[in-house]
Amino acid sequence: MDVHSIRQQIPVCQKMTYVNTGMSGPSPTPVVEAIKRRLDHELFEGAASPEVRAEGLEIRSQARQAVARLLNASVEEICLTKNTTEGLNHVMNGIGWRDGDEIITCSLEHGSVLVPSHFQGLRHGVKVKVLTLEPDEPRYSILEKIQAALTDRTRLVFLSHIEYSSGLRMPVKEIRQMTKDRGIMLLLDGAQTAGHIALDMKDLDCDFYSIPGQKWLLGPEGVGALYIRQDMISQVQPSQVAGRATVSNHDPYRIETVDDTMDKFLLTSSSAALQAGMLEAINFVQGVGVDEIETRVLDLATSLKQGLAEIPGVTVLSPMDRESSSGLVSFAVDGLEPPEAVSRLWDRHKIVCRQVAFPACVRVSMHFFNNADEVSQIVDGVGALT
Repeated sequence: MDVHSIRQQIPVCQKMTYVNTGMSGPSPTPVVEAIKRRLDHELFEGAASPEVRAEGLEIRSQARQAVARLLNASVEEICLTKNTTEGLNHVMNGIGWRDGDEIITCSLEHGSVLVPSHFQGLRHGVKVKVLTLEPDEPRYSILEKIQAALTDRTRLVFLSHIEYSSGLRMPVKEIRQMTKDRGIMLLLDGAQTAGHIALDMKDLDCDFYSIPGQKWLLGPEGVGALYIRQDMISQVQPSQVAGRATVSNHDPYRIETVDDTMDKFLLTSSSAALQAGMLEAINFVQGVGVDEIETRVLDLATSLKQGLAEIPGVTVLSPMDRESSSGLVSFAVDGLEPPEAVSRLWDRHKIVCRQVAFPACVRVSMHFFNNADEVSQIVDGVGALT
């Protein structure tokens, strides 16, 4: 992996230490240029002229195919969305919930998991079980807690593949093994995975998986994707509908709905420019190699955690073992609130990271374009805070 060449294509790397990819990744120049080319094309040739419109549809098709390759899924199992949360809501609002159904999730989750879960309780009488997990909860303990929470009423397990709060990588394959035979659905939030770790929907065997384009894939805001396993598509009904949710019969007095296609989730328009950016971003990441990216990310994160752990007054919250780890590294500084720590790291060292509210901590995202010098800079900067 030619990290120097990669960094030359990400201009922000020349100005600061950017370690906030888990919120929004810095797009490489080819991604931004792809978006600009499409916008300029629409500007001069007309967005709705026949050729430009046909080209826009082709971009959408190619982006959908690229997501399918990234996830090792069929194109028919993929729908382009605006972001991870939209995909999660398609599923959560499309399942036919019954009073007394149960959802299992955990305390480390993002609001995009917790809030849609609790809303099903408000709307349909669903019981939400929030399992208390430590930021570095051991894999065996996670599985024991989930196993103990399962009942005959459990309908869905809804978790992040990688927890945004601490970078804990959940044992999702093992969770799937304990839920599948009981007919319990598995919905995974992939906000912190695509472009970060290797993904294979056939291997994971989950029912639903939603990803963004703007984080570890380094694509633009405003585009993502939802995967639904082929045999589950008909079991999720769209909560917002337009013409693609029906058979086109041109009869204003009668419609016929469709159930077995992901097109039913599409509304009337989308941005071909943003989809062109996502397509280029996936090509960029896959050109580097996702397996190589995952290895490098774990190496950088391990080095950072080891350095932070040696600083008196700093507590590393993220898992230390490689199997449960990711590129997200969360830590707390004694006597210093996370917002203040984040602010000082930026003001004094031009380090871009973020705070997490629960557990209260500072979170750093190490991606493949980061390097050992930046790891040292972060360790030195955090050391100065103490």
